[in-house]
Amino acid sequence: YLGVSTPLAPQWQLDAQVSRLSVKDTGRRSTLAVARASYLLSKRTAVHASIGHIDNTGGAAIALDAGGTVGAGLDQNGVLVGIRHAF
Repeated sequence: YLGVSTPLAPQWQLDAQVSRLSVKDTGRRSTLAVARASYLLSKRTAVHASIGHIDNTGGAAIALDAGGTVGAGLDQNGVLVGIRHAF
């Protein structure tokens, strides 16, 4: 697991993360890479976009999103755009 978060400008924030899951004594391995850019509209509201990729090898079948499905050994790509507000 390795992650980084850095402000690019007063309203811009960039986050990135790489994670790996290996199953002991098997060739199953999944590697996740994701990056997100956020633009702060105010102290409590931001718009954001993320892009991600998961690489499954050795018969691993970990989906990119929670609750998703993927065939054994297949990779997935994903994009997310949204808005968040803290109440």
